[in-house]
Amino acid sequence: MRSVLCALVAIIALILSFNKLVYTDEPDANYSRLLTEVNRHKGEIHHISMTDSNFSDLNQFDSILKNNRILMLGEMLHNDGQTFKAKARLIRYLHEHLDYDVLLYEAGQYDMWMMNKQMDTTTNAAQSKTIGGIGLFDFWWRNQENQTLLTYCQQTKSTKDPIVLGGFDIQFSGRGLGDSRSKLLEDFLLKNGIDSTHYPVLNKHVEKLAYLTYEQFAKKRLDGQAKKQFLAELDGLSRLIRSRGDNAEHRIYSRYLSDMRNNFEKSWRFKTGSMQSMHFRDSLMAKNLMYQIDSVHPSRKIIVWCANIHTFSAPYNKEYLPLGAYIKKKFGDQVYCLDFTSYGRYNEVNRIVDKASKLALENVFHATRSPYFFLDLRSLPKNSLLGQHFNSIINQGIDENRKWRDYIDGIFYIDINKNPIYR
Repeated sequence: MRSVLCALVAIIALILSFNKLVYTDEPDANYSRLLTEVNRHKGEIHHISMTDSNFSDLNQFDSILKNNRILMLGEMLHNDGQTFKAKARLIRYLHEHLDYDVLLYEAGQYDMWMMNKQMDTTTNAAQSKTIGGIGLFDFWWRNQENQTLLTYCQQTKSTKDPIVLGGFDIQFSGRGLGDSRSKLLEDFLLKNGIDSTHYPVLNKHVEKLAYLTYEQFAKKRLDGQAKKQFLAELDGLSRLIRSRGDNAEHRIYSRYLSDMRNNFEKSWRFKTGSMQSMHFRDSLMAKNLMYQIDSVHPSRKIIVWCANIHTFSAPYNKEYLPLGAYIKKKFGDQVYCLDFTSYGRYNEVNRIVDKASKLALENVFHATRSPYFFLDLRSLPKNSLLGQHFNSIINQGIDENRKWRDYIDGIFYIDINKNPIYR
């Protein structure tokens, strides 16, 4: 009994010692050196308000993006309101000073095409406030922070340098298309003399397309053979549309059917959020984005809006190759991947929560007492500590130790983030 008690005490002591080691408040040996390096290399950002026309603090991007054609703008989480504001301000600067005039979202390729088309012709103020819902996920348009950017994009449509919006995702993203999605497809097929009854599974379920991406909904309505037939019908219809014409409308509807087919396969084959699902989706988003870059917007300067993880230009693990890795491999140094991170966020009573884990570099960033700054990883000296492995929560708040310079080109730091103001 005494030996068991002694063993238990020893185990508890070991656990307490381990916890003290891991969770100690003492900085690691490189803390001071890292703080010195960050202070030496960071470029101060004065504010993140899009409406202020004093962009002197953003001039630092002029030389960095001199030979750049594609800028990938990430975000740690899809509810980082301060990041939305900073991205909007940067997009305005890039458009007005560095000739970026295409903005492509991690949103449905077809949905964003419809949104841009509507934006080209809409002058009604009430419609302009909800136009984002045609193409974007709700978290990217139903808030004050992003509405400012969408209003700006709408205003450019009447200038000599309009911003063109688009998407590259295979998923349905615009809930504003919910009631009209099936009718738009049926009208297009009718106009082009295509009999939808030749595609019986699609014809039967055309009113419930978005719902069929949910496996539980789909398996109640489609058995294994019906699913195979459905995917085959979408394949065949996509090829038929492509053979009927080569104008913009035929091309987008052909790709829409192909995206739809791939989206259903992803939803039915893989568990949501799994590495297999992520890999499948990113590989197809990469094909769509390369098509947009090469064929739809050749020679134009492009901003890509997506989550941080999709910007990564190296394999995340053995199972998942992110979108950015495909784009970097093809376009090389024409691509700059800029990711956003924060030390913590304000909750509803203005208290700082979700603070960075103690080993994360965001603690060093926080110690600079700078509310915002930019860090160019590309230009760091070869022997810089910031060019080596370090811990960061840049990917969705997960503490990960990586050689981050292999994954991204720059970091935009916002000390304390906050939720968007939803409308």
